[in-house]
Amino acid sequence: MAIAVAYWAMGIGSSFQKFEKVEFTSIYADPQTVDNPGNFTVNIVLKNSGSAAATINNIFLNGRPWDKGFTGVTQINLINQTLVVGASTTDAKIFLPVNIPPENPSWSHGNSVEVVIQTAAGRSYSNTVVLP
Repeated sequence: MAIAVAYWAMGIGSSFQKFEKVEFTSIYADPQTVDNPGNFTVNIVLKNSGSAAATINNIFLNGRPWDKGFTGVTQINLINQTLVVGASTTDAKIFLPVNIPPENPSWSHGNSVEVVIQTAAGRSYSNTVVLP
């Protein structure tokens, strides 16, 4: 019993627990590009600085799922991407269309967009970008 108490007191048990920790190392928006004429491109770099792999399974924009909450929003290199420990995303983008149906919010210059990345472990990581 004394060994168990010493083990707990020294915090050795927590050192064996693996965890994911995804950080936004960069997020910025560009107006129209060659890949996305007339729209906004949100460029994202994420890094897993935890001790376990992290798999991205959803993206929320202003609190709504990117694929069900909006018409015409697309993404590349984010959904189902697994970041091993120390890895970063490469060329991850979200395309926001300017000409959208009336039921969607307006993506326009000066608007803020909250981007939330959700992982398979159920953790959420957020950041905000202002459209140029």
